[in-house]
Amino acid sequence: IAVYLAMIHLKSILMPLAVAILIYFIIKPPEQFIYEKVGNRFVSYGTVVLSFIVTISLVSIFLYQNLSQFIDEIPTITEEFENKKQTLSDLDLYGLEVILSDAELLASVASPSNIESFVLAILGTVGGFFGTMVTVIIFLLFIILEEHTIAKRFGAAFPNSYNRAKKIVSESTESITAYVVSKVTCSAGQALVMTLILYGFDIPGWFLFGILCFLLDFIPILGALFATIPPVIIGFIMLEPMSALFLLALLIGNQQVFGSFVEPNLSGSKIGISPFILLLTVMVFSQVWGIAGAIIGAPIVIIARLILDENENTRPVALMMANDVEEEE
Repeated sequence: IAVYLAMIHLKSILMPLAVAILIYFIIKPPEQFIYEKVGNRFVSYGTVVLSFIVTISLVSIFLYQNLSQFIDEIPTITEEFENKKQTLSDLDLYGLEVILSDAELLASVASPSNIESFVLAILGTVGGFFGTMVTVIIFLLFIILEEHTIAKRFGAAFPNSYNRAKKIVSESTESITAYVVSKVTCSAGQALVMTLILYGFDIPGWFLFGILCFLLDFIPILGALFATIPPVIIGFIMLEPMSALFLLALLIGNQQVFGSFVEPNLSGSKIGISPFILLLTVMVFSQVWGIAGAIIGAPIVIIARLILDENENTRPVALMMANDVEEEE
């Protein structure tokens, strides 16, 4: 209860801090690689952080342009949608044509205006979330600055526990970095393939839906599905039936390849966590932090489990959170 209340009332502090920690684990591997080449922490961190900021800025500019084009295409999509409704109502589909010709039902499920509202709602929430990036960057800078001094301070304050704590931090950091890097890599890979598929089929908002796929893929179980539904609906509106089915098959195949094969092989079985715990996490974090909370909630709870797993006293809790006990043997 105390943690839940803290998440609500300290949202403006805890959410940027959580994001800063996640970004730290994302930039740490490339920073370490550059440091081994140049031998200067200022240069290595400066290069990675500057590259990160430039990448986000360029993506934001291109996303805005693609979003504007998508909004301009809404009248065309709506016109095609009305034509498809009329076509469906004229077909003999053993009674299903009555359902498919229901204007209110179709409008609630597949209306282009509803898709537009859905996309804008997500981007608006995420945009507000990135509006706190100044706070995130401040937290990130202090995490980087204290990276090598906190160990000395802890050793001076708790000399008897220093070696044990160092071992826990070292092992959990390795696992956390492996998870974060694998998740970002798989989400980016799946989003890139989805973007290329949509671009190949000339689906309006192809880059926009690729970015949504990358963001929503961090929401376990349902995230990738939510990212796939809007472009599939637009595909069935704009394309011929066979082309739309082929598009659907490619998107589902892309989702399954990355979700069922690539990501588990990259992150390792130790990352496995109970689907019930993940679903509960998404519900709680989305309740207190909105869509942004649903996106970062799963990484946070998985990181927490990895830390708990490295301590013998808290390992039973980590085992209860695991997807399969055999993974821990």
